[in-house]
Amino acid sequence: MRAVVTAISAGLQRGRFIEDALDTLCRALGAASAWSTLESKRGGPVQRARTSNFYGASPTLVAEHVTRVLGEVPKKRRAIAAAVPYAANGSFVAVPLWSEPPGPRRQATLVGALYLDFPGDEGLQSSVIEFLECTAGLIGAVIAQQELVEKARETLRERSAKQDHPQVLELDDLLSSPSMRTIRDEVRAAIRSRASILILGESGTGKTQLASAIARASNQTPIVRATLGFSDDLNTITSELFGHERGSFSGAVSKRTGLVEYANKGTLILDEVLNLPPHGQQLLLDFTQFGTYRPLGYQGREPKKAEVRLISVTNGDMDRAIADTRFRQDLYFRLATVPLVLPPLRHRRRDIPEIARRYLKKADPSQNWQLADDALQSLTSSELEWTGNIRELEAVLERARNRASASDEHADVIEARHLDLERASRARTTSASSDTAEPRGTQAPEGARDRWIRLAEQRAELDALERTIIQDALAECKGVVAKTARELSVARTSLISRMDALEIKAHEEPAERSERTERTR
Repeated sequence: MRAVVTAISAGLQRGRFIEDALDTLCRALGAASAWSTLESKRGGPVQRARTSNFYGASPTLVAEHVTRVLGEVPKKRRAIAAAVPYAANGSFVAVPLWSEPPGPRRQATLVGALYLDFPGDEGLQSSVIEFLECTAGLIGAVIAQQELVEKARETLRERSAKQDHPQVLELDDLLSSPSMRTIRDEVRAAIRSRASILILGESGTGKTQLASAIARASNQTPIVRATLGFSDDLNTITSELFGHERGSFSGAVSKRTGLVEYANKGTLILDEVLNLPPHGQQLLLDFTQFGTYRPLGYQGREPKKAEVRLISVTNGDMDRAIADTRFRQDLYFRLATVPLVLPPLRHRRRDIPEIARRYLKKADPSQNWQLADDALQSLTSSELEWTGNIRELEAVLERARNRASASDEHADVIEARHLDLERASRARTTSASSDTAEPRGTQAPEGARDRWIRLAEQRAELDALERTIIQDALAECKGVVAKTARELSVARTSLISRMDALEIKAHEEPAERSERTERTR
C-alpha cells in the first residue's frame, strides 16, 4: 500500500497517477497486466497499463474480455473474480472505483473500474481481492477529487479566456496617430467582415492589444485568447484548442472544452502563432478550411462546428519561417486574409508624446500627470532605439512616475531627470557588449542572419544530443516507450512526439542508430 500511495503522489505531479498506480499494483502483486476505465458508466475508452503478452493470447481477445468485464462491474457494483478465458491458467479480478466508501445510508458515486489479471490463481484469493478493493477506494477518491479540481480549473480557464479588460484602449485611440493611417484604413475595410487578420510586428509594438481592440470594435464576442507554442505534445495542443473527452488520454479525468468552442460566434486571438508546431498547424489548417473539429476522444459521428473570426499575432519573421518550411504557406494564406504590420516605435517617434500621455492617464487615472519639455525631448531623441517598443516606453514611464512620487508625494510632472534614460542606455550598451564580447579583444556585432545560422547549428547539436539520450534510454528499457517515459520523467505522448520529430524507432538496432547519427552529423 505504501508503494501504491507513493506512485499516486508522484503520478499526480505528472498527470499520470492512474498509470503509475496500475504499474505499481502489477509489480507488487505479480499481475500480468492492469486496466482501468474512467467512463465505465458511459462506455468510454479503456485505459491500459503494463500489459504483457499473456501466454500468447490474441490482444483482441484480451481487450474484448477486459472491456466486457469492466462494463459488468458498474452494473453489479461489486468485485468480479474468475478464471481468464484466454489462457489455460490464469485468473482476473475487477473492482469498482468509488468516489468515497459506500455505506448503509450513503450512496457513493462510481467513477470507474479496475481490472488485473494474473498468471496463476492470485485473482481468486480473498486477500488479493480485499487489498484491491482498498486500493480502488483510494484511487477512486483521488479521481473524484481530481475531477473537482479540473472542473474548478476549467471554470477559471473559461473566465480567463473570455475576460474583458476595461482598461484596454479602444481602436480609435490606438490608430489615431498619422503614422497608423495605412493600418487604420485596412482595419476599417475589414472590421465588419469575418476575414482572418494576421498582425505582425516586433515585440512590444501592441499587436495583442490591437487584436483585442479590433474584436471589440467589430462586436464579435466572446473574445478568447489562445497562447500557442506552449508545447510540442499533440494531445496538449489539441486539448487546449479543441478540447478533450474524459479518459481520452493520460490524466484526462474530466472533460475539457476547447478555446475554439468558447470563441464560437466570436473572435479567437491566436497569440504567437508562429510558434505552433507542425502537427498543430495541420489541425488549425483543417479548422480554417472546414470550420469543423473533433476533441480528443470524441465519439460523435459528425464533427463539431464553430464559427470563429481568427486574429493571429506573431513577432517572428513570417517570410523566413515559410521559406525555412517552419510554417505552412497554405495556413498563412488562411490566416492572413488581412495582413497588418505594426511599425516599431523608433519609426514613429512623433507619436511618443501622445502614447506617453495616454499611458500615464491609464496607469494612474486619479493623477493628472504631465510631461515636462525636457522629458519630451529626451523621449523623442533619435539616440534611443526603443528595442522594446511601447512596452519599453511604458516601463520607463512607470519608473519615472515612481521616482517623481518618491521625491514629492504631490508631484504630477515627470522631468528628464526622473526618466534617467542615459543610465538605461548605458545598461543596454553594457549588456550588449558583454553578450557579444570575446575573451580577448573585441568583435563586430553579429547580424541577424549570422545569429540565425548560429542558432540553427546549436539547435542541430541539441537535437543530436536529445536523440542520443532517448535512444540510450530506450535501449535500457528494452524499447518499451511507456517505461522509457517514466525513466525520463516525461509524458508518454510527449516522448512519442519527440521520437517522431527526431525519427527514432522504439526498437532501432545499433547499426541503424549509428547510420542515423552519422547522417545527422
